[in-house]
Amino acid sequence: MTTVTSHWATTPISLSGSFSPGEWTDAGVMPMPNGVILLKNDATFLYLALDLIGDTGNSPGVDDYFWLSFDVDRSTSITPNFDVNYGIYPSLPIKIARQYYLGPGSWTGILGTSTSSVVRQGFGPSPNSATPHRIWEMRIALSEIGIAGLGGMTLPYVRFGLRVASTSPSFVTDFPPAFFTNFASLHQIYLATGPDAIYPPGMAGPVIGGVGLIPATTISGGRATTTAPYVPTVTNAAFGGTLNFIYNRPNILALWGAGARKYRILHRFGSSGSFVPLRRTWANYRWTGSTYVLDSFGPDSNDCYGLQNPSLDYSTKDLLFQLNSAGGSGDAPLPTGVHEFQVEFQNAVGAVIISPPQTLQLYIDNAMPELQIYGITYQGASVAPCSIIDITETPDPVRVRFRAYDPEGNLLFFGLQAYYGGPGTPPINLLPSGMGSYPGGNWQGVADQWIDCPVSPTKFPPVTCAYQIRLSAYPRTTNGYGYIGYKEVTTHVTFRRAGVAPFSVSQPLEVPLGFQYDPENLYVVGIDRA
Repeated sequence: MTTVTSHWATTPISLSGSFSPGEWTDAGVMPMPNGVILLKNDATFLYLALDLIGDTGNSPGVDDYFWLSFDVDRSTSITPNFDVNYGIYPSLPIKIARQYYLGPGSWTGILGTSTSSVVRQGFGPSPNSATPHRIWEMRIALSEIGIAGLGGMTLPYVRFGLRVASTSPSFVTDFPPAFFTNFASLHQIYLATGPDAIYPPGMAGPVIGGVGLIPATTISGGRATTTAPYVPTVTNAAFGGTLNFIYNRPNILALWGAGARKYRILHRFGSSGSFVPLRRTWANYRWTGSTYVLDSFGPDSNDCYGLQNPSLDYSTKDLLFQLNSAGGSGDAPLPTGVHEFQVEFQNAVGAVIISPPQTLQLYIDNAMPELQIYGITYQGASVAPCSIIDITETPDPVRVRFRAYDPEGNLLFFGLQAYYGGPGTPPINLLPSGMGSYPGGNWQGVADQWIDCPVSPTKFPPVTCAYQIRLSAYPRTTNGYGYIGYKEVTTHVTFRRAGVAPFSVSQPLEVPLGFQYDPENLYVVGIDRA
């Protein structure tokens, strides 16, 4: 197993299949047979460049290919229908294909669900070799490979294996060998949790520079709004989950020089009343020059935390304080509403050192939206869960009554979909166009809503099958690295349509390049084809 540290992508990388000037500067580097892997990430994507200096033949079309597998749950073993592999479609244009593992050396076909992951293929020189060669550039959505948010892990990492195949010269390289049958020796990428300069110039707060990657100056009334292409992009977002309070580096350097060696975090619920010290414990990985070691932090008897030398290199850079607003480890959750925070600095003997005044206000909300499917009707009759309903060719739609509501007004999105068939079958959207999307402001959603399922261009349900009706929602809440939280409720009904072939009729699987069907067309297996 090889480990490498990814570096922060200050701006999203433009994928072209060629090395644009400065684009991969300061990337993490992992040597591999026949080439080099370059790695960057931001809060949303892992960016990879496969610089295959040994693949000097510009093979046309889709003759060259790759597999890129991830141990999504980091269990060191293959988890069926969870761990994922990326490849490419077997025909032009070059397009990324995603599939699940079913076991060692077996996979589903290409998933029909949408993905924000992208790949581009190119051929040309690079900083690693002036001789033209094959180059792959790709971005992989962190949410698809087990990273729900960079603030949720003390040292976020992913485990991966890679195959690259070349036609001219002919080779197939598995890195590590046979990774697709055994995940025990997959390579490991430590993800960057933020840029070296955490916030754009002038946007940091005077002491608490911000929360995660969100600058304090973008927070108003306790909610944050940032503007694309800044990452993360959030709109009127409340805060929740584990919050990293990041310090303003220039001002902390000045305070360190003035003798500051410890500090207290002062807190109050609401915007009036007394501030009291806040006691929490956390950990952060420190880079020693050759490895990471875990340092633990907590308050002393005077509610003070030791101020670390700003020259030390930690995984979560410039971390002043970490707070799990949802509670845990004996700490009570913070109540929903506005909370205010201040910082008091002291020298080694406890004398207060004057620091720039600041009160950071955050609206804390760890509650999930309220979801309920009240009922389903067809032709005026109620449909109970697990019913078997015959659909006739009349104008009558299936109707659904539901609730998707957030009392605090922190709803980002809700959806109502019908899932059916196999893992590669995309769900059917049941909502009218535009319903469920954030309209702005403090949005609560809908408290009690009826909708008619689609009847055009195809009447729902389209085929005879068992259907899962899923109501889901995301809150408009951030931990400073992106939106967090998800909730869903479901019910199940079997719909039959006379004269329409049932979904269970065998259908051919769509197979990524480098794979083939098993003899019974139930799953796909890999082939050694260069």
